[in-house]
Amino acid sequence: MRAVVVIPPVFDFYYTPHRSSGLGAEIVLNCLSARGLPARLLHFPLQSAKPARQELPAALNHLRPHIVENETGGLSFFSRYRRFGPSIEDCARQALADEPDLVLISCFAFCYADAAIELAERIRKADPRPRILAGGAGVSAYPDYFLRSPAIDFAMVGEAEVSLPLFLDILLSGSTRFDRVPNLYQTIDKTIIPPAHVKQTTDVEIDFVLKKTRETSRAVFFSTALSRGCPKACRFCSNFLSHGRTFRTIPAETIREGLSRMDPGRMAGNRQVFINVEDDNLLLDPSYLFSVLDIFRSAFPHAGFLAENGMDYTLLTPDLLNRLMQYGIRQLNISMVSTDRRSLAFEHRTASLPLYEGIMETLKRCGIPSITYFICGLGRDTAESVVTDLVYLAERPTRVGISMFYPVPGIPDFSDKTRFDHVASNLCAGSSAYPWNGSLTTGRMITAFRLSRLVNLLKFRSRSASDERLVERIMREKRLYTTVKNGRSREPVPVPNLDEDMVALFFRRLPGAVTSHRPGPGA
Repeated sequence: MRAVVVIPPVFDFYYTPHRSSGLGAEIVLNCLSARGLPARLLHFPLQSAKPARQELPAALNHLRPHIVENETGGLSFFSRYRRFGPSIEDCARQALADEPDLVLISCFAFCYADAAIELAERIRKADPRPRILAGGAGVSAYPDYFLRSPAIDFAMVGEAEVSLPLFLDILLSGSTRFDRVPNLYQTIDKTIIPPAHVKQTTDVEIDFVLKKTRETSRAVFFSTALSRGCPKACRFCSNFLSHGRTFRTIPAETIREGLSRMDPGRMAGNRQVFINVEDDNLLLDPSYLFSVLDIFRSAFPHAGFLAENGMDYTLLTPDLLNRLMQYGIRQLNISMVSTDRRSLAFEHRTASLPLYEGIMETLKRCGIPSITYFICGLGRDTAESVVTDLVYLAERPTRVGISMFYPVPGIPDFSDKTRFDHVASNLCAGSSAYPWNGSLTTGRMITAFRLSRLVNLLKFRSRSASDERLVERIMREKRLYTTVKNGRSREPVPVPNLDEDMVALFFRRLPGAVTSHRPGPGA
């Protein structure tokens, strides 16, 4: 039997290749290999060096008043909707090139569900023979959404390690008793049949993957995830839909054995190694975290560590922070969510601003860069609360990361999944700035987005001459401008359709001097 694993092309305004490590797809490959089924991985978003421009989908027409044609520079919003990867037709052709018996589609976010379904339908139309299975975090959120397409035979939710091996055994045996497979949805006579039972991994069942995501002449970057499950139950988070709420970690010995099978010298050469740990809650078990960092340092001496997905700063203590720096943490990204206690209480999130401020001062003193992420568009947000977040972070030595709220089917307030049956899945992307909670309009979220970019430009002291002139004009007039390309020239233009009251409030509260930050590794 032949199989192929595919990650569909991404349709969005932006795509960050090194953050799309495809760790889940690598686990699927390992499961196939363990059953004697080596397969190709087609990571389509990484195939095209230059994304193809697409017409703005009708579902995103609410963004048109806020898109500035030919906008460029550090203060811009999204201006071009693009396809990252080959066309759907080309992807289907590549997927069928080896005449596979099984096509496994990995959909890592529900906002990209429609593209995954379209690819499955194109494959089915070209060749009705192979079985098609969809899995990943996007599928785990709403498997029925995928199975309503007759092109998809199976939808696997949760973790591949506990479901895929048995599924493959049954498929290889010629049996049809797929009802024995945990976490597997299937369609029989146009009826969606849910799994008879669900299962999560135990710690010893979690597969260890270390994936190279980026390299330069001087550095090589790897990503990994070392834990599953989160007990914190933040209302905006969908992690539990795939991994549950029981926190568990890969045994240290499993990691040590996995690294021993690699060739660190060949992988890194004489370059600096950076290892990005995707888990945002490893501080739930600090002793485990540091034991694992020891293992990585034994394989990659002098490695630097990153936490690009963001750490919950409320789990840090001064001692833990000092130890992280001793272990070579090179950039510490922080998940703050909000400074508003009312909003945080509703979202089941805690805060300690004195602790956060101490962390920022320590990082500044030691020359370690950070990004602090907050969410804009939560259910209790107001224009004033968002401006408060922005001004507070402007005064801290950190770069600001803004995440515009988006829902995933199944999280609190969105547990009625039928709500997503008649809307395009791309409305569930943060870049869509859709007012799901009704707390902030699209205009206010985009105003906050642009203000966050202004804060970061103010923090960056090595500005170009054109950026310097633009910033000087903005601060003098207390009005937002952006830059538009006009042939070979660049011209400043006022930003249209902003929430002017929000902008005015921001400039009234902005401190006289914004605290700078320094860029992180590879920036």
